Formats: sequence, structure tokens, C-alpha cells
Amino acid sequence: MAHPAITAIYLDETGVRFTKEDITQFSGVDFVNDDQRRRVVEDILAACGETLSPDHDMVDCVLADGTQVHAEYAPLTVYISKRAKPFSST
Repeated sequence: MAHPAITAIYLDETGVRFTKEDITQFSGVDFVNDDQRRRVVEDILAACGETLSPDHDMVDCVLADGTQVHAEYAPLTVYISKRAKPFSST
């Protein structure tokens, strides 16, 4: 998200994608396994002071720099966005 042209990052079971100049593309970054992906998601949510669990299966929060985060437990996905727009699981 440090690059000014990147407006969103998506983490899911297929890997990491990002949106740059309104085009979504794969980053080439992948997770070794589901545990690694879960740890990354947990770290992002911890920065918001949130956790994800079967009982708390959806989180919307904002990082200290204003970046919006939407996470879902099953399937484990995270959407990180600089832009103010409604959260969506799509």
C-alpha cells in the first residue's frame, strides 16, 4: 500500500492481488500454506485491535493510517483499501 498508485490489496486462497491504476493483477506473492495466510491476516487485524473467529466471522476496521480493512473467516479473505468505499466480500 506504500506505492501511491496501489489502491487495494486482496488476500485469499489464490494468493495476493492488488489494484493499481484501476487494474487488478496478481502480485506473484503466494502463501506457503493456509497457516501462513492465517498468520498474515491475524497480524493485519491485530494492528486494528481486532480478531477473527468462527463466532466473530467478519471484521471491518481501520488501520492507524486510515487504510480500511475488511476480513472474513470462511473463506479466509482480506480486502485492504485506501479509498473510502463500501466494504464488499466480492
